[in-house]
Amino acid sequence: MDDYGIGGAYCDKCEIDFFQLIDLLIKDIQHLESKVVYLRYFLSGFLPEHDGEMLMVEIFSNLSGLGYGQPVYRRYVSKYCDGNDPMEDADFIEHMMKLSLGKESVDL
Repeated sequence: MDDYGIGGAYCDKCEIDFFQLIDLLIKDIQHLESKVVYLRYFLSGFLPEHDGEMLMVEIFSNLSGLGYGQPVYRRYVSKYCDGNDPMEDADFIEHMMKLSLGKESVDL
């Protein structure tokens, strides 16, 4: 049995189904990361000055990195996303930067 097949038979439909699931999970991760950054920005205004500054310095800490180096994720990016990693998408990065500066918000 190989990584994508059942009983050794390669299954294109199974791979597409896996890619679609990964795609949905990535969208969930992006949404949750947006909320984390927004809440960190928002909360920094209520903390004592030093603590608020420290939160802003670490506003992007501990985000992403959950398996993005794994072979199946690299295959998803390569085949399903035409080599464009959705976690490194310019629009997503711009959105995150705006959130970190308080120029955008997200629904909580």
